[in-house]
Amino acid sequence: MINVINWFELPVNNFSRAKKFYESVLKISLTEMEFDGFKTLTFPFDGNNVSGALVENQSGEPNKSVILYFNAGERLSPTLERVKENNGKIVMDQMQIKSGFIAQVLDSEGNKIALFALGA
Repeated sequence: MINVINWFELPVNNFSRAKKFYESVLKISLTEMEFDGFKTLTFPFDGNNVSGALVENQSGEPNKSVILYFNAGERLSPTLERVKENNGKIVMDQMQIKSGFIAQVLDSEGNKIALFALGA
C-alpha cells in the first residue's frame, strides 16, 4: 500500500461554480465525466497520485466533517487570496505546523476543506 487514501469525493450542487473555485484556487484543470447518471469533475490523476472528484450531490448537503488537505504549493497566502476571490470563506486562518502551514476554508459549495503549503 503506497497511500492510505487513494480516492475522495466531495459533493457539489453547482458544477460550474465548483469547477471555477477549484481550478482557480488550486491552479489545476478538472475533467467533466458522467458515470451511471452521476456527473463528476475529476481531479488530475497520473496513475501514481491520490486523486478524487467533485460529485453531483443528490442530498444537497455539503461535507463539513471529513477534512481533506489539498496541496497549496510553495506558499499558502496566495492560495487563500484565491479562495476569497472565488466565493470561498476562510474558517481557520493559516497557522504554522512543524512541516509547513495549514488553513481551513469553505469551498464555493460549503464543503470544509484544508490547504497545506511549505511556506506562508
